[in-house]
Amino acid sequence: MSKRRKKLAEEILEKIKDRSIVDEEGRLPTERDLAALFRVSRNLLREALVVLECMGIIEVRAKEGLFVKGDSPLDFSPNLKSVVLWPENMLRDLMEMRVIIEVPAAGLAARRRTAEDLKRMEECIRHLEEVYLHGEKYEGEGAKWDALLHTAIVEASGNRILVRFSEEFGYIMEKYIGQSRSLVFSRGDWPRIILDQHRALFAAIKDKDEAKAKKAALKHIELARKKFAG
Repeated sequence: MSKRRKKLAEEILEKIKDRSIVDEEGRLPTERDLAALFRVSRNLLREALVVLECMGIIEVRAKEGLFVKGDSPLDFSPNLKSVVLWPENMLRDLMEMRVIIEVPAAGLAARRRTAEDLKRMEECIRHLEEVYLHGEKYEGEGAKWDALLHTAIVEASGNRILVRFSEEFGYIMEKYIGQSRSLVFSRGDWPRIILDQHRALFAAIKDKDEAKAKKAALKHIELARKKFAG
């Protein structure tokens, strides 16, 4: 997520929190008025609104406008990283999007990866191993390197469209990874299982085994999907 878009989304969220831009019915001003209020372009405003909509904070009602969702709590932190609300079916949608982006990206990465790509992935794996063995040095360390590994794989695909989609999807994905790690890492062998899956995915890419890389990526996503579904 671009810094400008993230900053604007946080500013809008703060105004929603203090009710200064929300009327009694939960309605927000029009896009034109919001753009004027925050002194930004309509395009940038729409991008920030999409982020808030994806997080389940606002909704667009046909022919009515923008509204705060009725089931959304109003005690949000102004920092989007603190938002923990996931809309209904959000995890399902995220998993489907991961399959669309990450599985073909893993195959392409196995075909096209460079020495520099492997170096970046190896660094991520090394940090994830340290987190597994010694715990986090700071909150969110594991999620950071987990997300960086997946980003490095997509970038190694060499497909600019996939990379662009991944960038647009990146903020929500980073947040999802942080929540999922905090949930499953307290459960039995899950830390080891996830680390082993990351190692297997990296090994397939390093060996230039396209089919194996795609299979490893899909297995990783499917296992997470089943865990959350259960």
